Amino acid sequence: MMMQFAAEVLFPSFDAVPDAAEALAAAGCSYEIDHNTFDPDSSYVFGFVVGTTELAEIDIGRWVSRIVGPHGGDVVEWAYGEPWKIGE
Repeated sequence: MMMQFAAEVLFPSFDAVPDAAEALAAAGCSYEIDHNTFDPDSSYVFGFVVGTTELAEIDIGRWVSRIVGPHGGDVVEWAYGEPWKIGE
């Protein structure tokens, strides 16, 4: 059964986001920047990968990491369902 998921992902800079977003789109996912977490003193970009999957919830992080890792992305946490506020 297909389930919606969200994964919190951070990138070391905005420069990494376009290529990672393109790779995610090719995998049927999207990346949404969380502008509420923007820190002008940091180059890091926080946001969510959103998509649907038949994977077990425990396997989602590894799968997303394989897509964003080559672009410097780091998967922080993931779960089935809608994106949540980072830090909750």
